[in-house]
Amino acid sequence: MIQTADIPARQPRLLIVDDERRNRDLLEVMLTPEGFDVTTVCSGEQALAMVAVDAPDLILLDIMMPGKDGFRVVEELKVNDATRNIPIIMISALDTRDSKMRALNSGTEEVLTKPVDRAELCVRVRNLLRTKAYGEHHDRQSQRLEAEAIERIAELAQRTLALEARTLELHDQAGIIDLVSDAITVREMDGRILFWSRGAEIAYGWSSEEAVGKIVFELVKAEFAEPLSDIYLKLLRDDSWEGEVVHYRRDGIRMIVATRWTLQRDGSGAPYRVLAINNDITARRKAESEQVLVSQRLALATSVARVGVWEWDRASDTFAWDATMYDIHGMSGDGSVPYDVWAAAINPDERAGVEASFRHALATREDAFGEYGIRLPDGSVRTVTVCERIVLNDQGEVCGMIGVNMDITVRKQAEQALKESRDEQLRFKDEFISHVSHELRSPLTAIKQFSTILANGLAGDLNEDQLQYQQIVLKNVNQLQSMIDDLLEVTRLETGKLNVNPTRASVFEAASYSVDTAFPSARAKGIFMECEVPEDMPSAYADPIRVRQILNVLLDNAVKFSSAGDLITVTATVAEEGPPFLTVAVTDTGSGMTPEVSSRIFERLYQESGFSQDSRKGLGLGLYICKELVVRQSGQIWVTSEAGKGTTISFTLPVFYCGSRRRENLELTSEDYVS
Repeated sequence: MIQTADIPARQPRLLIVDDERRNRDLLEVMLTPEGFDVTTVCSGEQALAMVAVDAPDLILLDIMMPGKDGFRVVEELKVNDATRNIPIIMISALDTRDSKMRALNSGTEEVLTKPVDRAELCVRVRNLLRTKAYGEHHDRQSQRLEAEAIERIAELAQRTLALEARTLELHDQAGIIDLVSDAITVREMDGRILFWSRGAEIAYGWSSEEAVGKIVFELVKAEFAEPLSDIYLKLLRDDSWEGEVVHYRRDGIRMIVATRWTLQRDGSGAPYRVLAINNDITARRKAESEQVLVSQRLALATSVARVGVWEWDRASDTFAWDATMYDIHGMSGDGSVPYDVWAAAINPDERAGVEASFRHALATREDAFGEYGIRLPDGSVRTVTVCERIVLNDQGEVCGMIGVNMDITVRKQAEQALKESRDEQLRFKDEFISHVSHELRSPLTAIKQFSTILANGLAGDLNEDQLQYQQIVLKNVNQLQSMIDDLLEVTRLETGKLNVNPTRASVFEAASYSVDTAFPSARAKGIFMECEVPEDMPSAYADPIRVRQILNVLLDNAVKFSSAGDLITVTATVAEEGPPFLTVAVTDTGSGMTPEVSSRIFERLYQESGFSQDSRKGLGLGLYICKELVVRQSGQIWVTSEAGKGTTISFTLPVFYCGSRRRENLELTSEDYVS
């Protein structure tokens, strides 16, 4: 945990980089009241120049800028050791996945999209500053941990010192020390090199001949965390000193070195030489830094997403939970959790299945996924999703399992609320349309009746114009009544109240009835109609009323899109192979359709009137309703058409099976039918 003393007491210094002044002013107004010391610049070049002189604690960076854009600025900052640890928040109007991924891949810590929410911005700034402070604190802790490694180096140094005490003045000492891979040097008290081992030659790039006689601190350009005079005081007091320093190789590469100095005294006890053992730990420090960053990002991600990480140990039959797992389960603690405690938290109705899935994953060594409810100590219930993966030991045996749990309670509650809201909307829609249709039918019925009276001459003779007006009124009343019927049908479909009652249905009777119904309209336009369905056609297992309804719509459309002299035909055939199905088709020689229109005619509310010679227009619901009715009777419907060459709409129905009336969900097989 980061202590208060680890966070600087001064105001955190923020640098805002944006080529638009109003954006800089807006961010400054957001952040200054929060206690931040804000500086603004208008270009990437200015930002890099300012950071080189006085690095801020955090940078807020626009992406799209003249000259060096935000991506270029981040790249230059992250490759510089002096600035690579400055946290950066990119702020841009680009709200695309590619731009965000590019920003994150460049090394930026956060990406925000304009316009920026003030509260979110302040929280993210403080979180990144806190993370940076934690990283600096961790580095100091790591230095203390490094003492263990230094102890091992000390053991080697002690052995070397014992040998050096006897053979330092002899040349054959070099051959012995050269067996050690660490860089070992012996120098006078003023730093002048007396001995430069083979390990030092490899580590720094200077040969022994080049190094001996040089001042070691100048040769390697040593950088110390404290004054060299203070270090020498400690060396004289304790006869040894150890720590981390920065050295530079001959080629200029920077090295982080763990070093241990041992003071050698002459017979009178006066100091005269220093033995130093240096170990290059640059790669280790980099790996540790990257690991800390990964751990911080993972911890932040799991905390924000409410993802708990756990590990189950087979030998002890216990779980190790992270803090988020304890939070999800409404518990506190940091130790192991017995299997029984975990199992007891699962909803009783789901426990057996969850435990069975757990055992199945162990047995099959396959990843397992699931979703279940848990009960918290206070009695509340949460829903979690789980992903599990087995862990093998060196012998390939299952020794445990790791997994993550995500709290999806809020999402489940939202889904349930949304479902209830949709159900309520459908109910209201159903009631509203039913009520409105009822209110509309009453005046329409009166208008239709009086129009019929006028047409039959019961109200007196009508002149030619009056008769034409009456026919227009009656035609529109019929069309409006058909539209109301279509609306009611769609409402029943969406609310699950559309009844389909399959029984024995005569396709011949349905086709004859529908042709007779459509014949007056066809004759008025000069269109020929034929019904080629044989009277002995096998019955279909379908709802007779719905079959007539489907044919009425198909014939009405055929008349609408046909012209004088065209022919409309109704046919029916029985499948010769496979499950016995009836195929009923309505064919016209009218205007036909393009492929684009053919692919959409069964969509709800889709209308195409480009080829129609008929002034009637509907809601685009008729064919949609037909498709739903056919599907609910275990059939299929499709269209075959070509512009200028007519259209055929076909649908299938199962043949009626005389031996049984049992039909569950209309899921039929070839064994259920006979012709």
